[in-house]
Order: sequence, then structure tokens, then C-alpha cells
Amino acid sequence: MTLPVSGKSKRIKRRDRNLWTPAEILAWKRPEKMTVSQWADQNRVLSAVTSAEPGRWKTGRVPYLEEIMDAFSDPYVEEITVMSASQVGKTEAMLNMLGYVIDQDPGPTLVVMPREDDAKVISYDRVLPMIQDSYALREHLPVLSDDISKLEYRLSRMFLYFAGSNSPADLASRPIRYLFLDEIDKYPKFSGNEADPVKLAMERQKTFWNKKTVKVSTPTTRQGYIFREFELSDKRRFYVPCPHCGRYQILVLGQIKWLEGKDSPERIKNERLAWYECYYCKNRIEDYHKNKMLNFGKWVAEGAQIDANGNVGGSKFKSKHRGFWITSLYSPWLTWSDIACEFLRSKDYIELLMNFVNSWLAEVWEEKVNKTKPDELAELALDYSREIVPAGVRVLTAGVDVQKDHFYLSIRGWGYSQESWLILATRVETWEDVIHVIFKTPYLSEAKNTAPFLVRLTCIDSGHRTSEVYEVCREWRDIARPIKGQQHLSGMPFKVNNIDKFPETGRMIPGGMSLWHIDTSYFKDKVTRLVQNTKMGGPGGWHLYQGIHAEYLKQFCSEQKIIIRDRKKGRATEEWRPVSVHAATHFLDTEVYATAAAEMLRLFSLLPEETKPVNTPKEQKRADPWIDVGGGWNRRNG
Repeated sequence: MTLPVSGKSKRIKRRDRNLWTPAEILAWKRPEKMTVSQWADQNRVLSAVTSAEPGRWKTGRVPYLEEIMDAFSDPYVEEITVMSASQVGKTEAMLNMLGYVIDQDPGPTLVVMPREDDAKVISYDRVLPMIQDSYALREHLPVLSDDISKLEYRLSRMFLYFAGSNSPADLASRPIRYLFLDEIDKYPKFSGNEADPVKLAMERQKTFWNKKTVKVSTPTTRQGYIFREFELSDKRRFYVPCPHCGRYQILVLGQIKWLEGKDSPERIKNERLAWYECYYCKNRIEDYHKNKMLNFGKWVAEGAQIDANGNVGGSKFKSKHRGFWITSLYSPWLTWSDIACEFLRSKDYIELLMNFVNSWLAEVWEEKVNKTKPDELAELALDYSREIVPAGVRVLTAGVDVQKDHFYLSIRGWGYSQESWLILATRVETWEDVIHVIFKTPYLSEAKNTAPFLVRLTCIDSGHRTSEVYEVCREWRDIARPIKGQQHLSGMPFKVNNIDKFPETGRMIPGGMSLWHIDTSYFKDKVTRLVQNTKMGGPGGWHLYQGIHAEYLKQFCSEQKIIIRDRKKGRATEEWRPVSVHAATHFLDTEVYATAAAEMLRLFSLLPEETKPVNTPKEQKRADPWIDVGGGWNRRNG
């Protein structure tokens, strides 16, 4: 036995060994230099009570877990996010990390489950048997049995706590170095009356420079915790080589094949009729190939590439937040036929299909109702230039999206039969720029003998810099309205609230300003219908100018309409959601605001003079056009 003294080792004399208790000798024992996977292979024993394959742990049985576990023992890594299918070993990998902490690098640790009952179950049914079955971990059990309870272990060198995500007192009461969050998509959005339970627990790690956080879950929707965290990571996916051509690829459901006409789920499963088709060489990959493929698999971060020899390179960057995504297709316990069978059983039933997508494919659930692609939108460009008003335009409206230190704006010209043309889409830096571009600049028309156009009405988002928005709208009250977007309004596209009121009575001040609440879902639906109608060659048209920049196209297509299903209430709603967590939506918002301004002016009722219905003899006698295109209400004379 040796003890470290000033960087060296000193041997304990035989006669002095009795002066030290076993616990004291253990405390001086140096930790071995090993990774989590190496530690698990040496010390982890799977219990026959909880495991289908009891006995000594073998990382080689689940090769895709090796890098996930070893990321925990990498001193550079602070956060690990595992978005995975169910029953692929993710919880066992987390338990291996926990065992490594107890034996090799102890520190105060918190394990959080969705509910307190779940925390008690994993404590007594998984963690305690793991400690008792491993010789290396058993040494750290306390002498007194009272030091082990369902929610707290007082081990020889550390405290181990368990908590439910709905218990703010347990999440916020202790400083911790290690945090394990299991099935985080089942956590509530708020912990009691406190904040987000994940943030609440992570606040307890502030004082530890060497902290580590592990987040594990099957995904649910894009709004779920695990997807949001995975999007913030380096997003690694597991590539495996084809046994025939050697090309590396991600395993996907669409490459599982079976004979046409033999699509009975039970028959496919029982007779193992399914196989995996290589994406490149189209050869059949059978079930017995899978283990060898997994052994040669490689984790590849987003932006990196892998060549035919399995070498990973390219633009891979080193991240402190490692993210891993794994599906049931990689599971060594499932055949291709098992997966095909489950898919065929589920595909015709929404509830079953949701579970298959989340728990088998490890993907977020989305029913896409509507989505526009940038390349499709670019096809709507016509042969006219930016800041030039095409001949068909009768009125200009604008929308302004206000940011912390800059602005996005769009100006759109409206004509008959809901046809419109984009005049300008740009970013400006100051309020002076906004005022100049929208309120003071006349835009020349292609039509001969036509006066320049000024913007007739502008909707300005008041979500940021609210007082400044109000000030500008007061100055330009005839042509600017402050707005506030809402996901849904009850049966109306917008509603108005008075801002300027007498403090004594609460009544509106005559000539005072109003705030317009607009239904953003309604106007996004309207804009999308106009775009889709144009793509299909319908009447009217939604047009862009030549050379429209790529950022406009990207941001306009940054949201999609999906169906959100509430399993508990048994109802479904349609909502517009960003296509990714960090997608910028500014130009989509400005087009929505400009369209709302057109609706406020009732421009969608504009019809050509010859098609306008004539309702009375008096109207027949009058020769005046329905809309004054020669400088009336639709134009402002500068």
C-alpha cells in the first residue's frame, strides 16, 4: 500500500497498517485512469431482476454506447444529451456513468426523474442493486443502514440524491456537481410554482468548475426538452458500414424492405421476411450482418464527414455539449422484421404511429399540414426590379419587425383580385432608416403617366422597444399602427384596444392611439394560400422581384403548419411552428404584418372596374371608378 506525499508515493510500514481503518485506506486509494466504458466492462454486473441478459456488462454488445459513456469521462465535456429510442440501453449507459462517479470521481450527485415515485423506483430497483452487485461499488456503501433511504444515499465519499421533477424543494435545496436527468420530455414545464425544473436543477451546479450534466429521453415534439437540448449540441449520429460495399450510412426506416404483397405484420415478423437495403449498392443486409456493422460504427457530428474507410474529418468542431441520436434500428435485440412489423401495425392509427415515431425512430412527432420550400418560393419571381412598382399595383402596405438593435421591413403592393408584388424586403439599423424608407420615400411605377407611390398603411410590431414604437406611430398616426401578434383570436383576424385613456375614468382620449392585436395564424394561413394558389396557376398572384436575396427566401419558409395532438384531452389543433429551434422568421413576420395592413384597408375586396358588381340604378348612372387610381385615398401626396 502506498500513499501520495508531495507528488510521490510513500509505502505504509507493516506495523502501521493497523492504525488505518479500511475506509481510511480506501480514501487514499488513487483512482485508476480509465474511461466509463472500461470501468463498466471491469466492474458492472447486470442484475437478473432487471436485465434480459444478466451477468457482467459488455460494451461490445452495444457498441454505439461506448462513445456516449466515454464522453462523460472526457474532462472537456460538460453536457451530454442523448435523444434515443426506448430500450436501446440509454438508461444503462447513464447508470454506468453513475457507477463511475461513485467509484472513480465522487461528488454530490442528483438523479431527477419525472415524478417522485419514479425516483424511488429507480433508486431501489436499479441503482441500489447495481451497487450491491458490483464489488467495486459495494465498498462504498455506508456502515449504517439508516444512511440509505429511497431518496438519499450517504455513501462513503459522496451524497447521492434522487428527486422528482415536480418537487422544487428537492431540486433547489442542495449544491451538486453531477446531474442526471432521465426521460426529461415527461417533465412538467414548471416545477410546482417554481421555474423550469431542468433550469432549477442546473442552478445547483454553479459553484462546481468540473460539473457534468447528462440529459436522456425519448423525444416527443419539437417543443420537448430533449429535442431543444439536442439542437444546442454538436448533434452526432451513428454511421455504420455496408457489409457489401463498405459505404458508411445512417440506418433509416425507409431502407427496410419486404416482398410486395407479403405485408402481413405477423407473417413478416414470424418468418423474418424483411431485410435492410443498402442506400448505395442496393444489396440486402440481413439480420446477422448487424452486429459486425455496429462494431465498425462511428459517431459523426453535424458538419463533419466520414469516408469509406471510416475516417471522420471535415468541419468537425470540438464541443463541450455532446449530443447523440440513436434509433431502434441499431438495437441488437431487434430484427428488421420486428421493426417492419411494428410499423405496419402502427401506420394506420395516429396514437400508435406517434408512439412508433417517438419510441422506435427517436424522432419528434409532427403532422405537417403546410410548408413552403425556398426554391419553390424563388420561382414566383417576375421580371421587375426592387423598389419599382409594377403596373398592376394600386396600394402599398408595409410591415416592420422590431429587434433589439435593428429592424426588418417589407413593402408589398396590392392590386385587383388579391394579386400582390413585393416592392422591398430589407434590414435597416435605425428608426430614421425606417421612417425614410417607409414614410418618406416615393416609389416609382412602371406604368406611364402614373404618380409615384407612398406607403398607405404600416403595421409595426410592438413586442420590442414598445415605447419607441408608440412614439413613432403617434408621429405618423395616419399611416402607422402598433400591433401585437397572437397565435389565435376568437373568430376574428384582429381586435383593437385603446391605449390612450383618461386616468380618472379609463375612457379613451379623443384622437388617442389604439393597439391592434392580430391573429398571426390567420394571416400566415392567408399568405400561404396566396403562395400556393400562385404556384398552382390560380387567379391573382403572390410575386417577388428579380434577384430576391436568399435570406428572405429562407426566413419566409422558416415556419411550417403542424397538427398538435393532446392525448389527454383527445383533441387536435393546428399551429404554426419554426422548422428548427433557431430559425429566424423576421421576413415572414413582416409579410404577415403587411398582409394584416391590407386586410385593415379591405384591399382583398378590390376588383377590376369592369367586374365590380353594380347594385343600384344610382351606381349605374355614376361613371366614377370604384377605386380612385389617380391620386385619391390609396395614394399619399408627398
